[in-house]
Amino acid sequence: MSKRAHLWRSQGYLAWFTADTAVAVGSTLRGFAIPLIAFSVSQSLATAGWISTLSLALQQICELFGGTIVDRHLRKPMIIGNAVMQMVLWSVVTVLMVSGRLTMFILFGIVALSACTTGLIGQATDAALRSIISMQDYSKARSINEGRDATINMAGSPIGGILYGIQPWLPFLCSAIVYAIAGGSALRLHMHEHLHAPEESEQSIVNDAAAEAQNIIHHSTEQASARQPSFLSDFLQGWKWSFHTRRIPLIIAAASLINFGLSGIQYTVQLHLINISTQPFRIGLMDTGVCIGMLIGSIVANRLSDNIHVGKAMVVAFSMSVLCVLPMLFNHSYWVIFIFYALLASPFPIVNSMLFGFVFSKTDETLQGRVATVISAPAQMLSMWCSGIAGMLLPAVGFTVTAGFFLIALVVSALIATFSSAINDIPRSSEWSKAEL
Repeated sequence: MSKRAHLWRSQGYLAWFTADTAVAVGSTLRGFAIPLIAFSVSQSLATAGWISTLSLALQQICELFGGTIVDRHLRKPMIIGNAVMQMVLWSVVTVLMVSGRLTMFILFGIVALSACTTGLIGQATDAALRSIISMQDYSKARSINEGRDATINMAGSPIGGILYGIQPWLPFLCSAIVYAIAGGSALRLHMHEHLHAPEESEQSIVNDAAAEAQNIIHHSTEQASARQPSFLSDFLQGWKWSFHTRRIPLIIAAASLINFGLSGIQYTVQLHLINISTQPFRIGLMDTGVCIGMLIGSIVANRLSDNIHVGKAMVVAFSMSVLCVLPMLFNHSYWVIFIFYALLASPFPIVNSMLFGFVFSKTDETLQGRVATVISAPAQMLSMWCSGIAGMLLPAVGFTVTAGFFLIALVVSALIATFSSAINDIPRSSEWSKAEL
C-alpha cells in the first residue's frame, strides 16, 4: 500500500495518468460511435465497416514511424498536440452533425487525420511514463493502467450507446471535451526528458553493438552542438538496438504469436455466434465478459507485480491461454464459451504489466517510442489477418478446427515462454536493475 501511495505522490504521475485516461475515454467513445454514424450517413454496412478498417490501417502504418518521431522530439508538446488535434477534429464533427452538413467524404477525411495523428505522435504518452516514474514503480504503474483500460472498455460502449441514443453527436462532443481535459492535464506534466546515459551496470544488458548504438544516441542528445542523426538513422537504430538485446527478439516472437492466437479466437467466437443466429445482446455480452476477465487480471497483476517472479508468472499466463481454449473445442454451448473466453483475457494485464513493464523499464528513455514500435509492429501485422482467416475457415471446417488453428499459435507461444531462459528467468521487479535485457 505504501508503494502504491508513493507512486501517486510521484512528481507528474497524477497529471500523466489523468491525461492518459482522458485520451483512452475519448478514443473509446468516438470508436464506438464512428461505425454507427457512418452507417447513418451512408446507409451502407460495407461503408461502415471499411471506415474502421481504414482507421486501423492508417494508424498502424503511421505507428511504424511514430516511435522514431516520439524519440526525436520532446514528448510533452506532442502529448498536448495530439490532444488539441483530436479535440478540434471531433468538435468539427459535432458542429457538422448538429447543422446537418456531415458527409461521408468529410467523415472519412477526419477519421483519417485522427488515425494518422494517433499513429505519429499518440505514442508519446506511453513513452513519457519512463521519464516520470522510477524503474521499480514501472510494473505497478502498468498494472494500474491495465485495470483502468479494462474498466473503460467495459463501460465505454454502453455509455457511448446511451449518449448516441440521446443525440448522435453527443459521443463526439464528449470525446472533444475529454481530449481538452487531456491537453490541460498534460500542461501540468513535470518530466525529465533525455536524462543521463545508463550506468555501467545497465549498459551491460546488451552486447557491444547495442551498447555502441546506445552511446551514439546519448551523445547526440546530450551535446546540443552535435548534429542530430537523420530520421532514417534513428528509425533503423531502434530496430538495431532491439535485436541486439538478448531477450527482446524472443519476447517479440512470443507476444506476436499469443496476440495472433487470441485475436483469432476472438474473431472465431464472434463469427460463430453470428453464424448460429445468436441475439446481438448476447454477442455483446461476450465483450463484457472479456473486460471483466481483464479487470480481474489487472487486480491480480497489481497485487503481485512487486513480489512475484516475472518469468514464472509468464509461464503460467501463456499456459493458461492454451488451457482456456481447450474446453471450447469440445463444448460449443454459449455459457462454456462465455466463461472460458472471459478467462482467456485475464492473463493479458499480467503479461502487459510484468513482461512489457520489464522491457520498457530497462529501455532507455530516448528509445521508448522506437522499441514500442519494434514490439508492436509484428503483432499488429499478424493480427490484421485474423478476421479474414476466421471468416474463411469457419464455413469450410467449422468452429473446432478454426479455433484449433489459432490454438497452435498459443501453444507455440507458451513453449517459447516455458523453455526460453530469456523469458522464464526474468526476476521480480525489485531485481530488475541487476537483470540483463
